[in-house]
Amino acid sequence: MATINLSHSYPVAKEKVWEQLTRDELLTAWCLPSANFALEKGRQFKFEDKPSPFWDGVFINTVIDFDAGAFLSYRCTNARSKMDTIVTWKLTEKNGSTELSLEHSGFRPFKDLFTKMALTTGWKSMMEKKLHGKLLAEKQES
Repeated sequence: MATINLSHSYPVAKEKVWEQLTRDELLTAWCLPSANFALEKGRQFKFEDKPSPFWDGVFINTVIDFDAGAFLSYRCTNARSKMDTIVTWKLTEKNGSTELSLEHSGFRPFKDLFTKMALTTGWKSMMEKKLHGKLLAEKQES
């Protein structure tokens, strides 16, 4: 199985980053429109985006495990592509900043190649540009 591994540092406390990963309205602002997220093992929630010829625009996710403020893991599936993967976020505080690590695993080597490439680009942009910019703007407001 193939895996996406990314990390990025944010100049804020990890509680601020954790909040961005666990609230629908905040996820929607930097990631994808999110519905029904809650920190409960087994909880289903979804991300929806514009459909394309390659996918139906819906990721159905199920919370697998979490340790509030430290890590969050959920199964991420897409019916049309039959994608069934695991997304794990880990947060580490370092010198007043927060290192956010993403591991998105379980991509089938050939069948999911295009999906993995697209998601790598998407996750990188969301983490380095959208989330980073959002956290910086919030920091300046406070």
